[in-house]
Order: sequence, then structure tokens, then C-alpha cells
Amino acid sequence: MSLLGSPGRRRRMALPVLGAVCSAICLQSTAGAAPRPTIDQVRKQVDQLHEQAEVATEKYNDTQGKVNGLKVQVSAAQQKVTQQQKALQEAQANLRQIAVDAYKAGDLAPLSLFFTDDPDRFLAADGLLQSIGDRRADAVESLARQRQLMVGGLTDQQEQQQRLEQALKDLQANRAQVLGKLSDATNLLSQLTEEERNRLGLARSGQDRTSLSDLGVKVPASGQLHCEDIPLSIPAGRAGKVVSYACAQVGKPYQWGADGPGVFDCSGLTMMAWKQAGVDLPHYAADQATAGKKVSRGDLKPGDLVFFHSPISHVAIYIGNGLMLHAPQTGDVVKIVPLRSDLVTAATY
Repeated sequence: MSLLGSPGRRRRMALPVLGAVCSAICLQSTAGAAPRPTIDQVRKQVDQLHEQAEVATEKYNDTQGKVNGLKVQVSAAQQKVTQQQKALQEAQANLRQIAVDAYKAGDLAPLSLFFTDDPDRFLAADGLLQSIGDRRADAVESLARQRQLMVGGLTDQQEQQQRLEQALKDLQANRAQVLGKLSDATNLLSQLTEEERNRLGLARSGQDRTSLSDLGVKVPASGQLHCEDIPLSIPAGRAGKVVSYACAQVGKPYQWGADGPGVFDCSGLTMMAWKQAGVDLPHYAADQATAGKKVSRGDLKPGDLVFFHSPISHVAIYIGNGLMLHAPQTGDVVKIVPLRSDLVTAATY
């Protein structure tokens, strides 16, 4: 007889064991599952990811500017090489012609000049031969010089091309970084229910409304504040062009790397706004901060640019009355908000 007894007894003994195993597995699974994040936790993490994406966006903008500059340099280097090729071909043709002239003069001299009774003709021919020798030396020197220039031009072209290829790789890496951060933010938001996402949006709008109300600004029922809703004093001259252009963009979506006309990122908006005043700024917040004259917070005037984060990765336009206009982040639109307290520096142009 089996030590475990009958089949029925074996089944009765196995049931408690299976139940214990199942309980242990279920407890481990429950203990290992991460709790759902709260709305506040998601908000903080999403804000952090958007800030990181903004840093990556500004790197992207900086690299894009370098790519554009390198393309110009590569084109210039190619044109230079083309010119040097032409000069080298001309030097080679010149030396060949001198060789032909030397052959003709050398053929003439032994047959007619050395046996001539005309001393003047002999002296003239001797001068010709000397002249050909001088021309040959100059031509050889010119050919060598053109060859050196050609080698230098080709080397420069290759170096510029290598820099361009590296910059393009960096551009793709920056793009992937931006998309990765935005994807992480989207995944976080997807963990919330639709009701929780709506509450999060309302909470953000409520914060903006409260901050604006503290400044005496009444937000319209639509929730979209325009420059016409604020008693702004738009200045004359260049600053007025900057503010007027910026005000006309309110409500347009944010898109990283964009500079209009339908979508903008933060430095794309400020670049285009100051372009209306005849000032060319780079599409890069950190460079915009150093391109103008530094202004203190207390001396801000409408049209001045205000910068945030360290290193600088966000920029907005001060429009007066303690307000700024900016393109905030993906999923948002160009909007008017109170001037933030975390201002790093400001500049005018």
C-alpha cells in the first residue's frame, strides 16, 4: 500500500497545501503592486518631466542653430574647393604652355641662333630663353601653392562635414530625449481617471485665476485671458511692436522647436516677437539671455525678456502690470500669467 494512502486522501491533503500556496502568491502580488499615484503626485511629476523636456527642447534649439550654421560653412567650404580646383587647373595649363614655349625656343636656338651672324638676334633670343626659365619657375611655384591650398580646402571641407554629421546626431538625440520626457508625462497622466484629469486641469486653471485676481486682473468666463482684458499700456517704438506681436499669439498651441506662425515654444515666441522690432535673436533661451542688456526685476519694462531655471531653459515676455506672456509647455497654449517669483535674469535689446 502507498505511504500516502488512497487517491481520495491524497486529494484531501493537497487542497490545504494549494490554498496556502495561492494565498502566499496573492499576498506577494498585492505587496509588490505599487499604489496608484495621487493627483498631487502626478501633477508634481508631470511638471518635473515638462521642465526636463523644456531643458532638452532648448538643447535641441541650440543644436538646430548649430546645424544651420554648419550647413552654411559646409556650403562655403565646397564653393572654396571648387574655386581652388579651377585655380589649380589654370596653374597646370599655364605650366604646360610654358613647356611648349620652352620646347619651341629650345628647338630654335641650336639650329638658327648659334649659327647666325646677327648678334642682335642672338642676344634677343637669349633673353627669350631666360624669360621662359623665369616663367617656368614662377609657374612651378604657383602650381605647388595651388596644390597646397587645394589640400587645405579639402581638409577644411571634410572637417566641416564631420562637425555637421555629429551635430545632426546630437539633434536626433535631443529630439529623442524630448519625446521620451513627454511620453513619460503622458503615461503618468494616463494612470489617472478621466475625472481626476479634469480635476487636475481645473486645479491648474484655478491657480492661474487666483494669482491673476491677486493682481486685480479679472479672467473672462472663457478662461482665456487676452491683452485686451487687461489695462496694459503698450509702449511706442520697438517694445510696442514686441508686445503687440506677442499679444496676437495668445491661445496658440505650444510645440517644441516651433517659431510660428501657428505654434511656438518659449524661445521661438520671444525670438519672433523681437524680430518684429528688427532684432535677430537665436532660437535658444540661454543665448537670448546674454544677447541683450541685463535688466533688474525692479526696472522691468514691457517687451523685456525674463528668464527662468538654472541653467536657463525658459523665457517669457514681460508685458507690464506684473504680468508676463509665454508659451509654457506641451499641451498648453500661449498665455498671460503673473510674473513668476523664480526669475533668474532679464534683458532688453
